[in-house]
Amino acid sequence: MSSRRQPFTIAIVASADVDQVTLAGVIDEAADLRPLAALGGRPIEIDLRGVQRINSSGVRTWIDVMRGLPAAVPLRFVRCPPPIVDQCNMVVGFLGHGRLESFYAPLTCRECDEQVEQLVATAAVRAGHGRLPPTPCPRCQRPMVIDDLEDQYLLYVRDGLIAGT
Repeated sequence: MSSRRQPFTIAIVASADVDQVTLAGVIDEAADLRPLAALGGRPIEIDLRGVQRINSSGVRTWIDVMRGLPAAVPLRFVRCPPPIVDQCNMVVGFLGHGRLESFYAPLTCRECDEQVEQLVATAAVRAGHGRLPPTPCPRCQRPMVIDDLEDQYLLYVRDGLIAGT
């Protein structure tokens, strides 16, 4: 991902079965989340891969929007980048009543220093008893490790597994 700040964007593609929402850029006081708040008739899938970061003003607005989405409407989060995973770990109710389906884990190779953000399905962590699945380095094929404290980074994922989400 580029370190250059991208303007916040939200794209919604409505189908008969689901509203697919894609967010990108920085979620801050300038981010307009009103289109997301207006959803609620169909299941919602939110792709957060393009989110670079979220500040405290953005967190407050985000929480308000999540609380306003009808609890009866299924809500799924996919491709959540590390800044979103960090918020899940720090802010109770950050994803509202939604389910975390997949997220990116920052991985590094101890042998060749290759760094990647690996997409991980929450179901794979469940199958691995709360651990990340093994990932070979794309450069040297040796096992990669999380570039963070694994227990801390997966805290929300594990709590969600215990709660059954």
